Amino acid sequence: MHPINLKGQRLRLLVAIASYGEKNLPFLRQVIQTYYGMDFDVRVVVFSNCPKDLDTEVDVVVGLPTKNPWSLPFAHKEFFRKHVENYDLFAYSEDDIEVTEQNIRAFLRATTVLGPREIPGFLHTEQDRAGRTWMVCVHRHFHWVPESTASRGDHVVAEFTNEHSAFYLLTQKQLKLAIASGGFLREPHEGRYDLLCTAATDPYTSCGFKKVICISHLREFLIRHLPNKYIAELCVDLDGFEAQVSTLMAINAGRHPARSLFDVRPKFWHSWWQKHYYEPVQKDILEILPWQDKTVLSIGCGWGMTEASLIALGAKVTALPLDSVIGEVARRVGVEVINGTWNEAVQRLGDRSFDCILMTDLLHLLKEAEPVLCKCAALVAEGGVLVLTGPNFCRFPWLMKRTLGLGPFKNLSSFNQSGISVVPPSRWRNILRRSGFDHVSLKWCGGGSGSNDEVGLQLGGITAKSWRLLAFRSHCTRGLAPASSC
Repeated sequence: MHPINLKGQRLRLLVAIASYGEKNLPFLRQVIQTYYGMDFDVRVVVFSNCPKDLDTEVDVVVGLPTKNPWSLPFAHKEFFRKHVENYDLFAYSEDDIEVTEQNIRAFLRATTVLGPREIPGFLHTEQDRAGRTWMVCVHRHFHWVPESTASRGDHVVAEFTNEHSAFYLLTQKQLKLAIASGGFLREPHEGRYDLLCTAATDPYTSCGFKKVICISHLREFLIRHLPNKYIAELCVDLDGFEAQVSTLMAINAGRHPARSLFDVRPKFWHSWWQKHYYEPVQKDILEILPWQDKTVLSIGCGWGMTEASLIALGAKVTALPLDSVIGEVARRVGVEVINGTWNEAVQRLGDRSFDCILMTDLLHLLKEAEPVLCKCAALVAEGGVLVLTGPNFCRFPWLMKRTLGLGPFKNLSSFNQSGISVVPPSRWRNILRRSGFDHVSLKWCGGGSGSNDEVGLQLGGITAKSWRLLAFRSHCTRGLAPASSC
């Protein structure tokens, strides 16, 4: 059945493809062939830094918006504005992203039931040699927002915090609203994403729209990154991702809680200093203690790989996960999971105490971190240890950029602008000493001195990228200092 517009014509699809250089020419030709095989009235325009020998039906527009080669993806926007009345659908893509007619038809169906400011989004994938599908968009700090699940007609949608999929699709009405917002035709710029990704996410980040994923029809919104270049780096396959979607569907049906421990969604430049939901096993933590029969509380747990390793060493691990979706991933590897906001989770712990409290790379993302740290201290049993890690904002290169207000570093002076609290580890060390810990050691990591002597600490503070605090409580000091003294 031919998709038609209100005038009874076949839907007119304008496709803009950004293609820098020639290394992706084989993929580009495949992508173009796929578009021209669709049952739409299709026009493909390639935006390039150099001439390209392509099919005669394909227009090639040569030129960069600015001297920066990464600005090429922005070249299509003015072209879209000029032709906004001539097409029904507008697709932007990188030159190695394959989109099918089924993907576009799924978009059209979903658009009819979504809200006026919601846009059905796509997720890009890769396939390994065995045919296994991997999620390119799922890594580092990107995650589902549990509280975002909603029913829209026969669709269930949710928000995923990675808006970039190297592709977007807009209806004519959506494009007109994006242009009218003033955010679509901006000069090349970057913020939470780099230039390349910002051009592909502006409809959601700068124009007042929200990208939602139709989780009830997930596979219809998966598109392919043809080079499969990230396969070795990816950590979540489609089966694992669909397990998370099952949790979201349970949330929407009221069978599972929708909770986030803290709001740690980034406001800052790219992915710097964000909490990773898919941390690899932190081997240095495994070496801190003999873990046999130890009770561990992991605060801000992601998918639970370090926690699973602790269990394998004989520890009994409880976790307050970052949210109730990633928490189910940790539960499947044997971790006891307590879902809730911070206050809810602490209340559910009751009077329990633990041999080890583990909190990695989280304190700096909290606006009110001190009360959280004091409560963590109160949960450490006699003879126990509190393990903290975080980035070293006082290392010389970062400190100079902050002082001079260079680029995004100028925003670090405001938590409201950056979502980051710039606090030296010495402050946390002093709080822990006042909280009844009789020995608190600081170690610099990632480029600094590993020594704990004064010279080593000074050198580490200048060069290290991160730090680790170990706070030990003897059998006779628990309860000496109440949390209110922090």
